[in-house]
Amino acid sequence: MKGDLLKIRVGRLSDFLKIDRKKLQSLFVYDRADVSFFMFFIGILIAFYGSLTPWFLWPISGTFSIVASMPIAMAWLMSSLSDKHIFTRKEFLYPTLAYIVIAGYMAIVNANNLNGFLSIGFNVFIFMSIFALELRLLEKLMKYLTVSMAVLMLFSIPCFILYLLGFPLPFSSIENEDLMYSYYNYYFFLLDNRFITDFIPRFHSVFLEPAHLGSACVFLLLTQFGKWKKWYNLVLIVAITMTFSLTAYILFILSVFFNQWVRGKRILIHIVSLTAVLVAVGVFSYYYRNGDNMVNTLILERFEVDDSGELVANNRVTEEFDDEFEDFINSPDILFGREYDLFKYGWGNSGYRVSIYDFGILYVLFLVVFYVMCSYYSTNKRAVIAMFAIGAATFWARSSLLGYYDFLPLYAMAYMSPVAVKKDIKKDD
Repeated sequence: MKGDLLKIRVGRLSDFLKIDRKKLQSLFVYDRADVSFFMFFIGILIAFYGSLTPWFLWPISGTFSIVASMPIAMAWLMSSLSDKHIFTRKEFLYPTLAYIVIAGYMAIVNANNLNGFLSIGFNVFIFMSIFALELRLLEKLMKYLTVSMAVLMLFSIPCFILYLLGFPLPFSSIENEDLMYSYYNYYFFLLDNRFITDFIPRFHSVFLEPAHLGSACVFLLLTQFGKWKKWYNLVLIVAITMTFSLTAYILFILSVFFNQWVRGKRILIHIVSLTAVLVAVGVFSYYYRNGDNMVNTLILERFEVDDSGELVANNRVTEEFDDEFEDFINSPDILFGREYDLFKYGWGNSGYRVSIYDFGILYVLFLVVFYVMCSYYSTNKRAVIAMFAIGAATFWARSSLLGYYDFLPLYAMAYMSPVAVKKDIKKDD
């Protein structure tokens, strides 16, 4: 009996050591459709962050669309060889034509050279690919982009906090001569030289300005309605809070409202609650340290009325450009615009006036038509209305609606499935 306890049955041991070739093969063999989507994601990742101009993509700031097109072209090739195609939507023609019209118009008005028109061709290819992507995968794409931004913030925010606490961190000085920016580069975040003496410098991670980071995070949250409690979305909300960007704050408040409205929830109680919180924060900031704090100086004081009767927040342009714009709107140039000279009108001009001055009132018409074509096939009308509302607010403040980091989330939000939204409501209820 004792000897039997020490015996090992060879049959059972051989069964244990057997390797299932099919299971092993499945670990190393990937479906072509999955590879195709992964390549597409890599291309969109380059395009998305390239349009945001982080410091590590400055070397390809003028050619990122070309670089992004390469993996996207590979995605089309892999998809064509797969039984499960990922570019299945047939409604891509009219939005693509609308983009060709507005991009071509902007190139002609700006008198682009041959390289400029070639760049348009690559952008057309990227936009067409977005319009052709299966809607189920569009939702997946936006989740991956949201997670990528959250992961970046998980490195950037702690490093920024360590800097504020006085920890010595390695850095270098860098300049973007084309855009007239200069920074101390701490690699995971930048410090603008203009505000280095501030008690607490504003946070904008690896991007040019706080408004760029804050707006990008808000746009990504627009695609995550019903999922804001996920860790990656909470990280983005923290990043938005740390920017102290009035533009980002206003867009975020709008997104909170539309988060409830698009999902069919009662919004009155949320409006009252949000208003109460904002009033409480405003009163506290007004009296805390006699108003000498970032919330009061960067946010609340910008809602004061100056001597001319205008809001202080309406300071998106310099006085030189404001005078020029007044002359422009009363001239025949308002139709096609005038050449905008950064060195002539000074740094810091932004908003709808800059776009209208540069491209004319026809640009606004083409922009509206483009977004109408992009959202025409959506079955979620509330999401479409939210897209236009957020887009209008963005155009007023920053005028950027054709960059990948703002267009792609707005477009994806318009195609949020009403069925999926209803499921989110049931889960929350």
